[in-house]
Amino acid sequence: MLAAIRLTIARKEFADALRSRTIWAIVLVIAAMTSLSAGISLLVPDVEGGAEMAIGSASQFAGLLVPIMALIAAYLAIAGERESGSLKVILGLPPSRGEVLLGKFLGRSGAVAIGLALGFVVSGVVTATLYGELPVVAFVGATILTILLGVSFVGIAIGISAVTATRARAMTLAITAYLGLTLLWDLAPNAVHLLVTGEMPGGVVPAWFLLVQGLSPTGAYNALVQQLLLGSGTAVEARIGGPAPGYLDPAVFLGILFVWTVVPLLVGYLDFRRADLS
Repeated sequence: MLAAIRLTIARKEFADALRSRTIWAIVLVIAAMTSLSAGISLLVPDVEGGAEMAIGSASQFAGLLVPIMALIAAYLAIAGERESGSLKVILGLPPSRGEVLLGKFLGRSGAVAIGLALGFVVSGVVTATLYGELPVVAFVGATILTILLGVSFVGIAIGISAVTATRARAMTLAITAYLGLTLLWDLAPNAVHLLVTGEMPGGVVPAWFLLVQGLSPTGAYNALVQQLLLGSGTAVEARIGGPAPGYLDPAVFLGILFVWTVVPLLVGYLDFRRADLS
């Protein structure tokens, strides 16, 4: 019974998201920007890598675009209905607060995943047309990792939405999350490196530096894409100048993405379940 209720909420959220312009904007923007980056890669002289290089460039664009688009798609999922008063009507029916939160996460995640998959399909067609080939394993792997990144930021957005009572506060926290976890995170490992070694990082860095870089969802995503395209051992060993320790294994970075998905949801639920909605 409880599972059926959660799935009902998830289906409604999924359908509402597909009817909105947000998801189709994700498809268009991801398709356009990743395709553009693939085309630009073709014009860069003296750079080897071909279609895989194009996939890497597309993934770099996605690492910047996907977080903000996932946040936009989900940050009002609870806060918007809470401010309008419609959330009290929903909670007057059988669903509990936890079921509402989980159902909204599942529905918005599904919609974002569909949008990202469609956008990457367009990008894959463009890449295959420009280069005459498409490395299927690399392409599918990058697409899956991008979807995981999107789902992670949906979890962050739903958590934010659950702890805020107004649209304005939810928007402020969503913008802060994007700036902190995507645009500004690279400053943290650089600062730690400067404090520990007395100098800024160069071409070869300590292994722990790569771990600190990958502690954000976007950093973990970038590390996973790089290891996917270059080989998990090769990519890391080239940066640290030696054998890679176990804490730089791809499984660690997948775990980081999982934590960034689940912990905000848990924090949001703990606050939401005792919030006064009157």
